[in-house]
Amino acid sequence: MATFLAFLGGMTLILVSMSMGAGIANFVDLPAAMIVFGGTAAAIFISFPLKHVVKVAGVVLQIFKRDVESPRWIIGLMVQLSIKARRLSLMALDGDTKRIKNRHIKLGLEMVIDGYQAPLIRDVMETELDFLQIRHRKGEHVMKTAGKLAPAFGLTGTVIGLVEMLLGLASTAPGASTTTGLAKGMAVALMTTFYGVLLSNLFFVPIAEKLKNRTDDEVLGVQIIIEGTLMLQAGVNPRIMEKKLNSFLPPEQRVSHYDEIVRHQRAQSQPQGA
Repeated sequence: MATFLAFLGGMTLILVSMSMGAGIANFVDLPAAMIVFGGTAAAIFISFPLKHVVKVAGVVLQIFKRDVESPRWIIGLMVQLSIKARRLSLMALDGDTKRIKNRHIKLGLEMVIDGYQAPLIRDVMETELDFLQIRHRKGEHVMKTAGKLAPAFGLTGTVIGLVEMLLGLASTAPGASTTTGLAKGMAVALMTTFYGVLLSNLFFVPIAEKLKNRTDDEVLGVQIIIEGTLMLQAGVNPRIMEKKLNSFLPPEQRVSHYDEIVRHQRAQSQPQGA
C-alpha cells in the first residue's frame, strides 16, 4: 500500500505542477510517447525472453499487493515448532507441514521429519536460497535495464525533433519570422526527454530498488529459517534458539515470545474448567 500511495502521490504532484504551468494538454505528445514507450518496450523484448518479461510483470504487480513475511513472525514460528518438538517429538510436526504455507519452512520441516542429517539439510536449503536470489536478480535486472533505456530513447526523440526543427528552419522563406516555429519545435523535441526521464526515475529505477530490497528481506528470512531448521534438527533449547535467531535482527526489532508461547500451550493443554 505504501508503494502504491507513493507512486500515486508522485504522479499527482507532477501533474498538478504541470497544470499550474503550461497546462497538462501541452505535455501530451503522441509521437514522443511512441518513441519512448515503444522504443523502450521493443528494446526490453529484444534483450530478454518473452516469458521472462511476462514473469517480471507479475512480480512487479506483487510488490503492490503483498509484503515479504516478517523475520519476527518467522522467529516466533520456529520457536513455537521447537517447543512443540521438545514437548512431543519431531514426528508431531508432520501436521504443521500441511498448514504452513512458507515453502522454505515446509521444506526444512519435511527433511527434519524424514531424518535427514544436518549437512544435507543445509546444502539443500542453501542451494534453494542461491537460486532464489538468481531468479529475483533477473527481475531487478530487467527493471534496471529499462531504467537505462527510457532516457536513452528520450534523447533519441530529442535528436529526431531537433533534426526536424532544423529542416523546417532551412525551408523557411527568407525574411519570414522563425522564432515561434523554433520555440514550438524545441518544446516538442524536449518532450521525449521529459517522458524518458519521468518513466525511468518514477517507475523503472524505484521498482528495481524495491525488488532489490524485497530480495534482501526474503534472503534474511530464509537464512533465519535455515538456522532455525538446523537447531530444530539438533534439539537446541527453544529459548537458546530464540536468542540465536534474534541475532539476525537489530536490537529494536528482536522478539521475545518464548514465555508467551509456553503459557499459551500450557493453557490449551489444561482441561476445561480446571
